[in-house]
Amino acid sequence: MTRVYFTDARSRSSKESLIEKLGRLTAAAGLEEVIKSGDRVFIKTHMGAPLTTRYLRPIYVRKVVDQVKTIGGVPVVVETTGLGLFDPRGTAKKHLDIAVSHGYTEEVIGAPIQIVDGETGLDAMKVKGPKGDVLLAGGLREAGALISLAHFKGHIGVAFGGALKNIAVGLSSKEGKFNFHYEGKPRVNKELCNSCRECLAVCPVKGAIRMTDDKVEIVPDLCVGCIVCIAKCRPKAIVAKRSESRDLQLKMANIATAAVNRIGKDKMLFVNFLLEVDWLCDCEHYQEGWSDVPIVPDIGIVASRDPVSLDKASVDLVNKAPGIPGSKAEDVGAMKAGADKFGAIFPSIDWRVPLLACEEFGLGETKYELVRVL
Repeated sequence: MTRVYFTDARSRSSKESLIEKLGRLTAAAGLEEVIKSGDRVFIKTHMGAPLTTRYLRPIYVRKVVDQVKTIGGVPVVVETTGLGLFDPRGTAKKHLDIAVSHGYTEEVIGAPIQIVDGETGLDAMKVKGPKGDVLLAGGLREAGALISLAHFKGHIGVAFGGALKNIAVGLSSKEGKFNFHYEGKPRVNKELCNSCRECLAVCPVKGAIRMTDDKVEIVPDLCVGCIVCIAKCRPKAIVAKRSESRDLQLKMANIATAAVNRIGKDKMLFVNFLLEVDWLCDCEHYQEGWSDVPIVPDIGIVASRDPVSLDKASVDLVNKAPGIPGSKAEDVGAMKAGADKFGAIFPSIDWRVPLLACEEFGLGETKYELVRVL
């Protein structure tokens, strides 16, 4: 049975600071076994959308960066561009500007920050997954080891976001993110197309949009899913079909398994922070982002070499906690300790689906032993 290491959020002295506890937790979970001296160690986290306030604080990342340096690794904090090219985090520059506004700078975290799918998110590599090829960020070719630092929370598409989402969607290229969110490439409703050609002007890939019989046409094999054409089309003639939740969950399991196989499970460590647990993802609150009251009190931090066990333990710990008055948990009647928080918030989504799929793919186990680290 996989071990998931847990430290609670209580602190009664400097030695019990969550920063100090985080160091002991990652050490217990096997950080030194993952990193060899000289390894280029990618630390994958999420730096938040523009107006969110409950993203993972940089001080936690700095602690892990310092640990990696002590072991002899070369830490690099990594992220990828957002889904759409016009999105607030749609390019490397825009994403790094938001990172700075949230305190994520090289001076603060002690390591460079790299957007590993390139300036526009088009740097990609094809990787085989158990249920089909996926497109991961091209910069992953340089990873000698990877540490996932995920702020655990809910998610409107897959019910929860933790280690699996952090290494699946979070390590996908822009086209990989599009393939995750949508079924097939964008298509044109020629009855609505007014032949303005504005989509042609903004498309970053030559030949991906062409004119046929005075109407635009998208070439699926060339389209990279940046969705600028959808954003630019005033008559709303260009559309794409969103994936259903179960399909999203199965895609996430496939991508996560591909990512772990590409880097090597023996070269990865996963950490989930059960702090300020919001009911939606740090980037899923629409517009420019926003944050709500956490659904449960701060619980602590968990770490494991197995992302499946880690996410299962994280869901279980959140569900065991009482809800916070005035939060989404109260809105949906999930205030009692033991109530299924994510099941109540997203009643049409079974949060177990991606965990069981990953278990079927051999990525990890849903059964685990929780080991407390003081």
